[in-house]
Amino acid sequence: MSRYILTVTPPTPNGDLHMGHLSGPFLAADVMRRQLIAQGHDVLMVCYSDDYQSYLPRKAEALGRDPAEYSHQMQRAITLSAELAGVEFDAFPTTQDNPWFAESVNHYLDCISDDLATETVQVHRCPSCSKWGHEAWGRGNCNVCGESSDASQCEGCAAKPTPYLMTDMTCINCGTPMQLTTQRAEVWHLGKRFDALAARHAKRGMRDDLRAYLAEALAKQDDSWPITRPGDAGLPVARFGGDPVHTWFMGLAGYRAAIKAHLEDAPQHGRFADWWSPDTQLVHFLGFDCSYSHAVAYGVQQICDPDGPDVGRFVTNRFLKLDGDDFSTSRGNAVWIKDVTGLYPLDAIRLFTALHAPETQAENFSLAAFRDWIDSSYTPLRKAVSQALTSAAQDNRDNRADWQNSAPAIAYRAATRLDAFSMQAMARAVMDLFAQIQTAPSDTHASGYRLLAEMAAPLMPVLGALLTESKTHECV
Repeated sequence: MSRYILTVTPPTPNGDLHMGHLSGPFLAADVMRRQLIAQGHDVLMVCYSDDYQSYLPRKAEALGRDPAEYSHQMQRAITLSAELAGVEFDAFPTTQDNPWFAESVNHYLDCISDDLATETVQVHRCPSCSKWGHEAWGRGNCNVCGESSDASQCEGCAAKPTPYLMTDMTCINCGTPMQLTTQRAEVWHLGKRFDALAARHAKRGMRDDLRAYLAEALAKQDDSWPITRPGDAGLPVARFGGDPVHTWFMGLAGYRAAIKAHLEDAPQHGRFADWWSPDTQLVHFLGFDCSYSHAVAYGVQQICDPDGPDVGRFVTNRFLKLDGDDFSTSRGNAVWIKDVTGLYPLDAIRLFTALHAPETQAENFSLAAFRDWIDSSYTPLRKAVSQALTSAAQDNRDNRADWQNSAPAIAYRAATRLDAFSMQAMARAVMDLFAQIQTAPSDTHASGYRLLAEMAAPLMPVLGALLTESKTHECV
């Protein structure tokens, strides 16, 4: 069997988790984790608290809170929400004052040191309140797609905007138009590694939108990226005179540090050198807007680190809408995971979320539609499968073989393949199989429902536990 590390893009600890988070990397990673473990693989799933994200001090300042204290509170809230949703992480550390994190950042700075140069760059700054427009404090129009964006990564097109080409940059703090100025920064000339990175990506399955994005991004072999942002949030680094390295450079370091910290606390799971090695397969779950940092920058970091995992796979998602509007932690336009898990069955939440996962395009979440679906679809499915698992009906082998060769079962197996993974397709296959069983002869139902329970187990852990219990009883 193989070793897998699954990573989930870290949420900014400026608020709790909502259903938009669950519909993207959080649930998808957990579903793959359960699927891989059921196949007998060794799996570690990690995330971390993005304590060096500049949106954190912005939120803390608005609330009159200490950023570090508020971040730690939100990290606890986030991990609790994930747990309530059945999303099980092996490690989810904070990064503030975390020695493993600082060590990992410096590890990757060592790996890419030959491609770094100190240069003068153009950035925005507010002439009124002196806030820097690197990310959270400034917003304008992306020079690539024209949509509203900060100067770090565009949520619309996933590009890395060029600050001096952006228009209408405005200070979020005071509303004053920002002005361009200059700053000395450490600039990473990562484009020289793009040919090697493109060759690695060519061997991996990925969604079409990421494939198209990378074809364009990796053609820019003169690409460079300032990785220090004096005056902004980030991890101060001694080798750069204390200038902070920004959070988007440090993501792979965060995952590496989480693995290292976990294995220090749980040595029974193995040695760090065995896990963080070329023999381990790395799978990243991320929003499409994080494609540059993960699939480009971290891929280059991995190429420059031959002792770590090879460039992995990237499972991207688009945004979930809430009744047609954007989910937003800062605006409070959200359905919070803690609220939903206190009102509705866990399996229903996860299955409905998977059915409406925004894997390749924006999808919509409607609480009213969710309630109707529970009554019309989830409750009948749960009742029928539960009765089948607890009854004495025979699981006929011939019928079981027929169901395993059914169109939904074939579609399900295709959706669980590593290079074509889709929790939405898995969930649809479960619903399609349920519909077929209902119209099939009754003497085939026991076999059909048992197969349905096995297919649904990674999506529906409560049902999965019932399946495990029924198997235990059969062996007694």
